[in-house]
Amino acid sequence: MKSSRRLGLIMIISGATLWGISGPIIQWLFQQTAITSIDFLIIRLLLAGIILLAVLSIRKQQIFAIWKDPRQWIQLVIFAIIGMLGAQYAFIETVRISNAVTATLFQFLGPVLITVYVAILYKKLPTLIQLLSIIIALSGIFFLITNGSFENIILTKIAIIFGLLTAIGFTFYTLQPASLIKKWGSPLIVGWGMLLAGIALLLFNRQFSFQAIAKNLSFETSTMLFLAILSGTLSFVLYIGSLKHLSAMETSLLSSIEPLVAVIVSITWLNESFGGYQLIGGALIVVAVAALSLPEKELKTVVRERVS
Repeated sequence: MKSSRRLGLIMIISGATLWGISGPIIQWLFQQTAITSIDFLIIRLLLAGIILLAVLSIRKQQIFAIWKDPRQWIQLVIFAIIGMLGAQYAFIETVRISNAVTATLFQFLGPVLITVYVAILYKKLPTLIQLLSIIIALSGIFFLITNGSFENIILTKIAIIFGLLTAIGFTFYTLQPASLIKKWGSPLIVGWGMLLAGIALLLFNRQFSFQAIAKNLSFETSTMLFLAILSGTLSFVLYIGSLKHLSAMETSLLSSIEPLVAVIVSITWLNESFGGYQLIGGALIVVAVAALSLPEKELKTVVRERVS
């Protein structure tokens, strides 16, 4: 039991760290190359989706079985286009327009929006802890966007819009595929979701060319692109794997190190500077999400009943 718990702790801490690192790497790529958000997403989604499905196939899992049931694959396509592609694109654009830390913190608002959604859906007032967490999170967003003053708004309007879309996207990403994941497992759904999202984006952007991008990448930038894809994919696999050894509350709490890692890497490597109130805002968002994980069991039960 102790060894299993130790393995779970290693997996979630490693996964959260990798996700926290992946954001600054992506930001660096935007600063050092002419690669666009869509170019990066096509490469990331296609490669990650193919790798995940290939691994499942090697493990003898029937990866095409889901396509035999129209109700299942229709939900899968919705998840891929709106959930996977929507959330990923909004996140990457927020990184490009602002920075990795801001994008990570907006993403972290997902649990807050889920709490509000469930309260409205079931016409049930949030608990005291949930209500305080929502107030704390909103205060955090205020400090993050304004650095303490409406007269000196730090983020542009487009950055705020894409940041909020990131939070909404990851909320949909979490809620919509719950019944699919329950039946087929997370790796299969995410693998297909990534592959389908990548194909859809590739069809939308007919000018995309692997050869053209490769010609404009040096050894250094190619290596960083590979690390961005690898770290983002591994972080999810490790997070999902940790759920077998730890409670959902523990994984939620420990994943709070993601924005901390992003801040440390951005300041030490990218020489990013953040206002004091912005850092306070980020800390408030993390505290709010950590507090929301306390009644998480009840919340997840309600969500499962809704989507199953």
